[in-house]
Amino acid sequence: MLIRTRNFSETALLHFRDLQRLSFSIQESLAGELVGGETEKDVAHELVKRYRKAGSGSFFHLPVALFGERTALPGRWPVGKFFPKNKKLEAGDSVILDAAPLFGGYLVDTSYSFCFGDNDDHRAMMQHLAQYRDSVPAAVNTGDSFKTIAERVNASMNAVGYEPVHTKHPGEVLGHRAIKTPKLPFQPRLQGFDAVSLSWFKLKDSMAMRGLGRKSPLWNGSKASDHSAHDGLWLVEPHAGFGAVGAKWEEILVIEGGKARWLDERPPHVRQWSQIAEDSDYRPSASSG
Repeated sequence: MLIRTRNFSETALLHFRDLQRLSFSIQESLAGELVGGETEKDVAHELVKRYRKAGSGSFFHLPVALFGERTALPGRWPVGKFFPKNKKLEAGDSVILDAAPLFGGYLVDTSYSFCFGDNDDHRAMMQHLAQYRDSVPAAVNTGDSFKTIAERVNASMNAVGYEPVHTKHPGEVLGHRAIKTPKLPFQPRLQGFDAVSLSWFKLKDSMAMRGLGRKSPLWNGSKASDHSAHDGLWLVEPHAGFGAVGAKWEEILVIEGGKARWLDERPPHVRQWSQIAEDSDYRPSASSG
């Protein structure tokens, strides 16, 4: 299917980085414009419009907007629950904006979390999530398996009373591949997903689960992830939930020769963590991005 997953040139890596920055800027800019009373549907639809205007021809998954307790993915959480609802944004709500646009076949997937008002539980959860930006690549660099790393993140969240709700994401993923899809004269879709990339993900994971190769594009606690890191670009997305509060971050991790590094040094959540450490406001502003 000519899906590219690794051995990207420096030019291609810089393009992935610039598109990741663009995606974050769209999310953070819209977040800074929210005044309360908007619905998840309002915000998700506006994200689609802004990504389209920025040049996204398709989406690995359509933009997600979660407010309040829905950011914590409570109870059973089938895929349909990620689709936006008529829930209105209220003061004190946790907010997660998540989108996986494709720009000319380059798939990026970013998540931006904040609180619409003051919430000590959200601030504490954001602080907790910061540690995984250091521990995940460090574990890759010492040769730990993807499965071990995923299980360790889950255990660390459980130890402080948080639920690792990324295990409720499709594929129960701590992370997944970032890819480059081929240029096609049309862009088929399947239930809100880009059909080409979705079909490839499903096929490769199914083969890995049956022992036909060890190249699953998903990173989770399953047997298909019981291997050392595969080179390529990985979208890491630890997501915690507690009561009515949820938070996550997501960005590209580059693995080359079994060694990991982040594609960008200062995505929005890194800046937010610095602001939290200084006990200052980490909410978006209307001029963000």
